[in-house]
Amino acid sequence: MGKFDGKCVLICYAGGGIGKAAAELFAEEGATVIVHDDSQEKLDGIGVGEKFVADLRNKEEADKLIEFAVEKGGGKIDVIVNNEDFFKGTAKIEDLTPEQFIELCDLNLKTIWHTLAAFYPKMKAQGGNVNIVNVGHVAGAAGHSKLIDYSSVKAGLYGMTKTIAKEWARFGTVRCNAVNYGPVKFSDDYPSQGPGKKGLKDLTGPMNPFGKAKFNPKDIAKIILFLASDDSKAINAEVINASGGFYTISGE
Repeated sequence: MGKFDGKCVLICYAGGGIGKAAAELFAEEGATVIVHDDSQEKLDGIGVGEKFVADLRNKEEADKLIEFAVEKGGGKIDVIVNNEDFFKGTAKIEDLTPEQFIELCDLNLKTIWHTLAAFYPKMKAQGGNVNIVNVGHVAGAAGHSKLIDYSSVKAGLYGMTKTIAKEWARFGTVRCNAVNYGPVKFSDDYPSQGPGKKGLKDLTGPMNPFGKAKFNPKDIAKIILFLASDDSKAINAEVINASGGFYTISGE
């Protein structure tokens, strides 16, 4: 018996990295997994789940994804993992263009808004009963030089996570949490959603007082699985820092 037998789990942008690792773990635990990404090429690398291609920056495509997931889930969705984690490189605040900033907001926040807004009437119809897990980053908690756009959208995810938890609590058993990851080593099997992360080196120094980066996407996926399960039913509207102490010196 798996922890998610009979459950429908939708993982957005699951073509690599943490999303792909989470899809595999949910499938191992018996879930009906719906894996989404914005191209078929990305989904071809996943060996589990029902696959759906959509650009969630478009509200109509988000609507179609939710309809597909509800159908495959037998009329409901029990878990939604928003794995939007797009990263476009580094730039100082004075060098970043408005177009670059807006692009990252659209990729990392508008997509989640569209997905949850599309799910809202379905959520009401099923009486709540859903766990939502958003993928954040410690850059949103503490800021990071040359990452004004990425830090800003990940900070914005704080407010979205807590607001959804509060607004939807009246519909029944609804929880919404987020996981901030830190020094994760992406790989060819579990690639990141943007340039710059795949070559992450071991990190030492004052912002990482506990030593080298030792984590991979599966380590973060296990925390997502925990937050989506009844094992964490006492946790709601929280942002969990899963960074091995990274940024501890800065107060996080």
